Amino acid sequence: MWILPPQELGDLDQALDRALTLVNGTAVYELSAAERAAIHVVYQLYEALSGQPHTDLTPAVLNTARASLYSAYDQVQIGGRLVSLRERILASTNQCPYCGFGEPRDLDHYLPRSVFGELAIYPRNLIPSCSPCNNAKRTVVPGLDPASGPSLIHPYFQELPDVEFLVADVAFENGALQVSYRIDAELLEEALAAKLQFQIDRLKLNERYKGQINKFLSEQRAAMLMLREIGTAVFSEYLIRCAASLRNSFGFNDWRPALLRALAGNTDFCSSPAEYLGS
Repeated sequence: MWILPPQELGDLDQALDRALTLVNGTAVYELSAAERAAIHVVYQLYEALSGQPHTDLTPAVLNTARASLYSAYDQVQIGGRLVSLRERILASTNQCPYCGFGEPRDLDHYLPRSVFGELAIYPRNLIPSCSPCNNAKRTVVPGLDPASGPSLIHPYFQELPDVEFLVADVAFENGALQVSYRIDAELLEEALAAKLQFQIDRLKLNERYKGQINKFLSEQRAAMLMLREIGTAVFSEYLIRCAASLRNSFGFNDWRPALLRALAGNTDFCSSPAEYLGS
């Protein structure tokens, strides 16, 4: 959850040529030497800016080519001449980095191609994401519209500290376990904390996690109840160790270890998990 290794770039000129040339060899748009050089400068600047927006990412020299570059993304779709790029990016992870559980089926343009057409097929501007996250993020233009919020973090470029900043608050209300996730802002820089909390809120993760939490706890139920029979202290330690194991697999701030850490610290749950999980 949150971050992924940056995508391999491959042959960028070859990708441009394939996207802008029909199978029969007819050029959809023939880039001039100046335009091709400008695209490479844009790609390099994107890297230097860690994917954050800047007016220099839309240089005037590409004004004529921009519409064709925007449309080039159509070739990344199923059946297109760059479908292998799509398949490679979607195969790079088995869960959406924005939510941590959804199956990646879409490619999200971190900087939207409606504004940054030059980046429409740039691999590191394409994030493998699930459809709900992609649709929820779609109207967020990072850094360009303060009214829309602080934007989401960039999965390829954002550095996250090795601290447990994702907190799960748990309670037993109306006969059911209630879980709400939040960011511990005291552990992070203010801007980063705001981005991470915005991501939780914008993507409606607390609402969407409910089904995942029920499924996850159902899978753990038998082991939890058996360990609780040994004693409360052993059960609490078991939860802590499970959280550590999941942290190693999914990262410090995945929703699963955060949930188990919260349950391990909840006296009522550790005393009688059957009330929460069912006997």
